[in-house]
Parts: sequence; C-alpha cells; structure tokens
Amino acid sequence: MKKIIIGFSFLLFILTAIFGIYLLIKFLKTDIFLTAEKKSYLHWEFIKITARIKNKKFAEKYKSEPFYISVYKEKDRIITIGGIGKIPLIYNSKKNLWEGSWPCPWNASDGKYHAEPFIPQNIKFSAKNFRIIRRKLKKYFPSGFGVLTFENMTTLSKIKIINPAGIETGCKGMFDWTEFIGADAFWYLAGQTKAESPNADEHFPWIEKNISKLPELGKEAHNRKLKFGTYIISYLTFGPYKYKNYKYAYDFNSEKGGPIETRSISIADEKRVSDIIKLIKVFNKIPEIDYIGLDYIRNALGGYELVDEFVQDMNVKVPDGWEKFSAARRMGWIANEKVSRRNINLIDQWQWWRAHKVSKIINRITKEVKLKKPLWLFTLTWEKGWQHGQDPIMFSDAGMDIDALMLYEANRQQFDMLLDDWHNYIKKGQANLVLGNVVDWPLHQKILNPPGPEEFYNRLIDSTKKIYNDGTANAIFIHDLARALWGRIKPYSAKEWLLASGAAITEMRRLNGLLHITVEINLPSKLKLKEEFSIPLVLKNISNKKQKNIIIKPHLIGGEILGENEKNIIELLPGQIQTVNFRGIIKSASWEKDLKNMVAVQIKSDKRNATFFKYVTAK
Repeated sequence: MKKIIIGFSFLLFILTAIFGIYLLIKFLKTDIFLTAEKKSYLHWEFIKITARIKNKKFAEKYKSEPFYISVYKEKDRIITIGGIGKIPLIYNSKKNLWEGSWPCPWNASDGKYHAEPFIPQNIKFSAKNFRIIRRKLKKYFPSGFGVLTFENMTTLSKIKIINPAGIETGCKGMFDWTEFIGADAFWYLAGQTKAESPNADEHFPWIEKNISKLPELGKEAHNRKLKFGTYIISYLTFGPYKYKNYKYAYDFNSEKGGPIETRSISIADEKRVSDIIKLIKVFNKIPEIDYIGLDYIRNALGGYELVDEFVQDMNVKVPDGWEKFSAARRMGWIANEKVSRRNINLIDQWQWWRAHKVSKIINRITKEVKLKKPLWLFTLTWEKGWQHGQDPIMFSDAGMDIDALMLYEANRQQFDMLLDDWHNYIKKGQANLVLGNVVDWPLHQKILNPPGPEEFYNRLIDSTKKIYNDGTANAIFIHDLARALWGRIKPYSAKEWLLASGAAITEMRRLNGLLHITVEINLPSKLKLKEEFSIPLVLKNISNKKQKNIIIKPHLIGGEILGENEKNIIELLPGQIQTVNFRGIIKSASWEKDLKNMVAVQIKSDKRNATFFKYVTAK
C-alpha cells in the first residue's frame, strides 16, 4: 500500500512538472496578456481592462497609438454603448501596461466575458475571463403592494384635510385616505431644499419644520397596520434664492448667451451628496420609518457642465481644436449634439454615462449610510429612463431596492409605446418595480371618453399586465394625495379619482391571484335623470375559503344613495354568488363630464378595502 502511495505521489509530481513546463512554454510564446481589473462587474460599472504586451515590436508600436480590443461572450463579439465594437487601451509608462474601460452594455446578459486584441496580425494572446453579474434582490414588499404618496411640504401641525367621510381633519386624514383606497403604505415627502433668504443655512439645507413630526406620523401608520416611508427631493432646489456652496447644473440657450445656471444642483457636486446622506442618516435612525426614498435622483435640468468628464470617461470623439474651446463652447457642442439627435450613438453614450454617474452616487449613499431600511427611487420612464440618465438595471445593481416608475406625462399613444419599450427590456427579478400614475387631469389630456379617472385606472392596469415580458407586476403607487385633494382634478372630484385609485389596487391584486371577492355592478350604461334606479351588485367568492362579515358600501358621485347606504353579508362560501341591491338617483346633469357619473362600491372582508366602479351616462 505504501509503495502504491509513493508511486502515485511520484506520478502526480511528474504530471505537475509537465503541466508547469507546458504553461511556461505557453507563456514564452504568448505575445499579449489581457485581463480585467476584477473578476466580476455589475451593470453600472466600467469594466477596466489592461494589456501586457511582451512582443517588443508590438509594444513599441502601441506606445504611441491606441491598442484596440473587443469583448466577447463565448464566440460572440459584443457591441457596447454607442454602437462601439472596439475599445482603445492607452499606454501607461509608469505601469508599463495598456489600460482602457469598456462600459457594460444596457442590461447585458449574465455570464463570462473576455477581451481579444482587435488587430489584423495573427498573434498569440491570453485572456482571463470576467463575469457580468447582478446584485441579488430581496423581497422588499409583499405581492399586491399598494402605496399612496403625499408630495407637499405644508406644515403638519397646521394642515387641514377633508377625509373620505367629508369631515375636516388634521394630518391623520392622510391615513384615512390611505385606508380608503386599500393601500398598504404611505410615502411622505419629508426632504426638500428651499432657499427663502439669501442667507440660507448651508450646513443643513433641508426644511426642518416637519422632521420632528415623522415619528408621530409613522406611529399613526403602524397603529393602522400601514407601512410608512419618507423621501427626499435630491437634486432640485426651490425658493427665490440659491445656495452659495452648491455647484448648479447648466442648461444651454444660444439666444440668451449660452450656458444658463438652473435651480438643479449638478450631480457632480460633492456637497450635495454629503447633505443627502446627512438627512438619510436622520431617517435611518427613526424606527417608525419603514422605507426611505429619493426623487429627482438625476441631473434634473441641464447637465452640460458635465461635458469634460463625460468626454474623458467615454473616450468621445470631439471636434478638432477641442482643447482650445472655452467651457461655454464645449457645453454648446454637447447641447447641440443632444438636441439635434444627429449622432444617436453619442446620445446613447451620454445617457449611459449619466446613469453610471448617478449609480455611483446611489452606491456611495447605501455604503456610507449603512441603510437599515429599503431604498426606493422615483424614476422617469421615457426610453426605460435612459432619456433622463436613469436605468432600472444599473440602479438596482448600485443599491436601489425598489424602483417607483413614474408612468406619466404622456398621451395614450406615447404611453403604449413607452410600455412596449419596457416590456421588451425587463424581466421580473431584474428590478423591483412599483408602477405609478399621477392624479392630474391635464396629464391625462383632459380626456372625457373614457372619463379622466377611468383612463387613470386603465393606464395602471395596462402597465401591470405589460411592463414585464415574463409576468404580471405586483405593486403600484398612487401619486399623490395632495394633488388629489388640491390639484388639477376638475371636473372630477377628489373622491372620484381616489375611488379609481382603489379600484386599480384591487384589480392589480386580482391579476396576482390575491383577491377574495369580486363585484359586478349590473347597471345599464344609460340612466334617466331624476328617476330612482336600482343598483344590483353581484358578489362572488373567488377564493377557496369561506369569507365572513362582508361589509358593502356603494358610492354614487354626482348623485345620492337612497335608503340604506351600507349592507352586510354574514358569509359567502367558495364559489358562491350573491346579489345585493341598493337604490340611487341622479338629480342634475353633469355636462362638464360629458354626462358621465361614477357608480362605485367598496367591500371589506379581509380588513382592507376592495373597490370596483363603473361609469354610466345620465340624461
């Protein structure tokens, strides 16, 4: 046995020696060694690639000119941002190697990649693989998640809100409406920068009047079994004055002399990142806060002051004499290229680079704060967010836990195109999406057919069905209660918009198999004014469990429910159908709404509301 072990050890030694000699011969015959700086990269990162050139002839040649490489996934050459198939590596004399950066393509496939020299000679090279990976996402909200937001900095101790019962209340009315629409969470704007005087506080530039009230708000939410989140407007400032210690972003207007300073802080400003971190640390320590959010996490206006950094990082081809251009002329060049859209590849580079820049900020925030709570971001949705320097894949990899997509500021045709873009781009598991629509009639093109609130509902449901290419979305947000109460909602009432909001949350849950009871409103599409009519409501238990103590409450907007305005069903067996009747009357024509009136019903069987509605014409 001992002889066998000795013999095996000797054989292993011989094989190891042979393999070592093989590697040495291979090393001696290899002209170029290509390697990435790290073993794996996330989607928001530049892949740093270096080359060591042993062949002296090649080395001398490429000390004075770029040495180009391409990146492959197995045998497929990968074209990256800006339609670029080859990347230049530049000689670093101090390190005696060639260096370059390959921007990770939009939502690149996971897996192994490697670089290869992009030169015509038949040379021998060695390339180490690197991987493109994704940050593992957790489940930060339950399926069927519904959110109501509040975007208003009114002093909480003085706020007056008319609640769903028509009674004037204080800030608790916000949670009355959250429960009314059947939402699970309330997200509140708590961080805004507003310079009301030329001597604004440079140390802590946030409006402080409501911060001390946040634990109280969170406690009220938790008492009602609701989650509570607070968010910050990151790179946009308000008020008549500006802060002296911030660097502001520049837009460009040739008629006004070129670069124009905006009220948006530049995403290159280090102080602003530090100030955002300061406020997030405050929120992070408040136990009653469950989620922390960031809005305007982008170059909100302009951004042309970033041109030099962009050109350098992305190796952008610039006009002759660039080094002699003034700062204003360089900003004018990028502004003109962007607006004219002559160079689509350059625009692609500009969009990716800004998303990369913001991803670095997100990554820094999450690491410095050591967040205990999920981080959500409000992001815009044109071209998957790219148009605004945002990308759900890059942001998720950088540290974003939830992406609240603002699916608004589009007409119906544009909205459908926007959904197609997203559907062709993203899968479930690549980002935690919460889909949002805004309570605003002009942003629904002042539509009357279908009525504004119904179109609001339709867009939320269409996005729930279509946003992913491999499943149904399971979370939506309603933006926002302040707009619903005091915004551009007429000729429709606040309750009408919020009933449609509740119905959208309900239908989203039904699409995800989470609804227990459905209701069909069996009314004809046309009714007569001033004539009493019956409102038959057909309830069906679509769950596999008995449903008990079902409360049914109808709403007739622009009319009146006659007699009982609430009824109960003691129990409803699985699959059982039961009809409940109410009576109503519409006394005056709603000409401003094209004679359409909302009939809605809310039921409560599992401690939160489910809402259903239908529009009828009354004349």
